[in-house]
Amino acid sequence: MADLQRTLSKTERNLWNAIISEAMAQLKYNAYAHRALQEGYPEVAQIFQEVSGAENIHGMNHLRVSGEIKASIENLRNVISGESKEILTMYPRYVKDALEEGRTDAAETFMMAMDREKHHLEVFTTALEELEAKLGQSSEIADDAATTLTNENAPQNRHVVTEHELSPTYAAARKEVEGERWRVASLGRVREVVFGGQDGLLSTMLLVTAVAASGVGNTTVLISGLAGALAGMISMATGAFLGSRAEQDIQMAEIANEARELEEHPGEELAELVVLYQREGLSFSEAQGVAEHIAADKDLWLRTLVEKELGLSPEITSNPIKDAITMGAAFIVGALIPILPYFFIQGNIGIAASVSATLAGLFVLGMGKGRMVQKSPLLQGLEILLIGAAAAGVGFGLGEGIPRLI
Repeated sequence: MADLQRTLSKTERNLWNAIISEAMAQLKYNAYAHRALQEGYPEVAQIFQEVSGAENIHGMNHLRVSGEIKASIENLRNVISGESKEILTMYPRYVKDALEEGRTDAAETFMMAMDREKHHLEVFTTALEELEAKLGQSSEIADDAATTLTNENAPQNRHVVTEHELSPTYAAARKEVEGERWRVASLGRVREVVFGGQDGLLSTMLLVTAVAASGVGNTTVLISGLAGALAGMISMATGAFLGSRAEQDIQMAEIANEARELEEHPGEELAELVVLYQREGLSFSEAQGVAEHIAADKDLWLRTLVEKELGLSPEITSNPIKDAITMGAAFIVGALIPILPYFFIQGNIGIAASVSATLAGLFVLGMGKGRMVQKSPLLQGLEILLIGAAAAGVGFGLGEGIPRLI
């Protein structure tokens, strides 16, 4: 820049200084507006945005007078050259210097910018190739840019930053973000554990209590209980598998439909994204800026629409097989608890032992659920315990009443 300025007239140097000054002012004012919104001062943010718009107009006027704005094909060639330099020399050097000085925060933001510059270079290169084909022209700039994007070993000064060079906070945050979705998905199987375990305990206790209260021997009680437990396990596991598979198919169909709409009606999808960000509190200009930035990356655009418009995760975290195994295992473990006392005890004592074991199992299950969902374990345990006690009474009544009716 210094060498360039020495060849310019005083007015030309002043123009470039003014362009840089206006660009910096616009960048700062936009950042200040964003901070004001975060602090809950929209009226201050509006002032910063209005002045930022004025600075943008000033800068564009200076740029036009300087003669820097040329024909589109030349503008594309200039920006491709600039983007290539940023990727190959500027940002790698900045990252290296920041790490040497212990500024991992700066290294992280340089790396993020360098990654996005690669995408910018790609879209500019594609646009140049298409425009050159339309105008019947050609140049080596597009080929050089393609080499920049594909040849990782071309520049000797290119610095590849590994994860251990970044701050522990950044690495931990990235690990947390990547794993959080799957952790929540695994916690979602609490439903299968609670539902399967509770159903296994209650339905089997109801069955064996009714059979035992009718006065038959323990052999009949055990056969009835084990047959019911096995049938229930198969039924519950199959139901969980089919339900989870259906949910997964619906999600995949919705995501595929959103991807098709994005290909066929990109303008409408961009407008929808603007509306979504406006609903989150951004002004129209802010929402439009964020939406246009996201739309530059089609994969990111689709992921954002899927998450914000459909309320779905682009990554299918459900697993029908795991859901089925969880449900079936929880049911059979719960079902065995009211059956076990009949291997050793008969009559009313056996019934009492079976009911007591079942109620204890229900209470423990409720407490476990309470801890996992961060509610009172005692209240959760008592809730399921009362339901189990009522079911035991129903089972005993059926066992006593049905034989008399028959």
